[in-house]
Amino acid sequence: MVLIDDSSWEPIKETDKQQFCVEMMKRLDIQRRNEQFCDVVLEACNGEDLARFKAHRIVLCAASPFFYSALNSDMKESKEGLIRLEDTSKIAIEQLLDYLYTGHVDVTQHNAFDLLRIADFLVIPSLKEISSKFMIQALSSSNCLMAYYSAVNYRCSELQEKARDFICANFASVVEHEDFLNLTINEVGEWISSDEIRVRGEEDVFQAIVKWVEKRGSGERAKFFELIRHVRLIYLSRSYVFNEILPHPFVNEDKACTAFVLDAMKEVSSGSEECFFAQTPRNCLKTTEDCLVFFGPSKTLCYVPPENKWYQMADKTESRSMYSASVSHGKVYINNGPGVDYAIERFDPAANSWSPLTSYCGQMSHSCAAVVHFQGFLYVIGGEKKGEVANCVHKYNPDTNLWQEVAAMNVSRSSLCAVADKDTLYAIGGCSNIRTLDVVERFDPKMNSWCRVASTLEKRENSCGVIFKSRVFLFGGFTSRESVDLSSSIEMYDPVSNTWTAIQNSSAPTCCYGVTSLNGSVYVIGFQSHDRFLWIYDPDKNEWKHCARLPSPVPISLVPLRIPRDILNICKVVA
Repeated sequence: MVLIDDSSWEPIKETDKQQFCVEMMKRLDIQRRNEQFCDVVLEACNGEDLARFKAHRIVLCAASPFFYSALNSDMKESKEGLIRLEDTSKIAIEQLLDYLYTGHVDVTQHNAFDLLRIADFLVIPSLKEISSKFMIQALSSSNCLMAYYSAVNYRCSELQEKARDFICANFASVVEHEDFLNLTINEVGEWISSDEIRVRGEEDVFQAIVKWVEKRGSGERAKFFELIRHVRLIYLSRSYVFNEILPHPFVNEDKACTAFVLDAMKEVSSGSEECFFAQTPRNCLKTTEDCLVFFGPSKTLCYVPPENKWYQMADKTESRSMYSASVSHGKVYINNGPGVDYAIERFDPAANSWSPLTSYCGQMSHSCAAVVHFQGFLYVIGGEKKGEVANCVHKYNPDTNLWQEVAAMNVSRSSLCAVADKDTLYAIGGCSNIRTLDVVERFDPKMNSWCRVASTLEKRENSCGVIFKSRVFLFGGFTSRESVDLSSSIEMYDPVSNTWTAIQNSSAPTCCYGVTSLNGSVYVIGFQSHDRFLWIYDPDKNEWKHCARLPSPVPISLVPLRIPRDILNICKVVA
């Protein structure tokens, strides 16, 4: 017990309100320390560490709703005047009482977490904020995870946000500490799946998973597959995958892990952009933007959906009509209309430049053909040459610049629509001389053959289509060579039932003339009255909504493409 301070018995002479309150609490604290007029006992129970502290009921009730409820009711604590605080150290209770009586507490790295916990339990927001702010200032690679999960448990939004930002910014060093290795599998999955973590490459993420599993021992190897699925393998070099990941015992001794890694490499080697659009790079590794690229006779425009901005890309070398476009191995290939020297031109987004595909020449060169990427190759289908329509099909390997002729279609045609996903390739409609067709053929790459499937409900040429969840959606096109109006009908093909169905929706554009999919959304170029818009179409709900107004001159086709941010930064923003 401390000695009584005789000054505490003198009248308070302060006239300033704040100083009066300070002096009043100072005297109450002296009385507490001298155990005068105390009517409540706080008991600290932390294992074998047991300590009791006397205090004033009125002070505790004024400071904490928890104490007010416990001491102002028929509860046992109120009658006995004893409150037990489980799992609370003697030092924590001493510091708590110091704060309640003086408004001051020395927060350190040793007591910050205890004070945060007890402040949350006793509902003392001011002490909670003081502890939280100290922890924010003291964040380090060794304590940030504990700070984050304490903030989650005790509902400290600012601390949670700051700790999360710190963890993401310093992820490579955070994973070196014991706190990371002690996380649950769900908690590890939460961090390594985030776009926000800063790493030098996906190699860092793979190594972090290996360390975590190694800490758990051989009995936890089964959990490795759950975690490796969060590694964005498509952004790793082939040499690292084949030299480091596949030989690792956690991978090569697990069939599911091996199959997962090889499937990812197969997706990359196919040359399709779909795998990159389906899994974007982490923000720290992002050097490109997922864009929609629009083409007209001479102009090339790029639209970035998150920014809602249009960029003007390089013009074609000369103005030409164009009937079909597709992306293969990161470049765009378009097939031009008749009367051109080179029927296929190629756009390289890394250089923002156009060039003719000179290897597509001679007898195989046809205008008004369909181009489509399928299973690692660019397919050029049908077309016409000197007024004669063709049924020939060639596939092109962009890596080797070599062409190969494959099985011809059953029906010769030009101005057709070709769509493909990773399993299926369709050739739809078109025209044979002066006759518009409703013919649909499907290509079997294993058998190298074409077969007829159900015909479209309406005959079309120069239509556009997209495959969404294995179903084919067909838009626009002309119903005859003499027609100047695009078809307003939309059809959907179900390969399971082998049937086409008309899709009706009063909100749909009156006609469409370009369609593609990007990041799970279907984008359509369409008319509404005299206005031209880029639309987003939801095939599952059959719902339409505006995405953006099209700039002038209006483009006539579009494809999804990944474009370097450095290229966009030097391009003119046109809308």
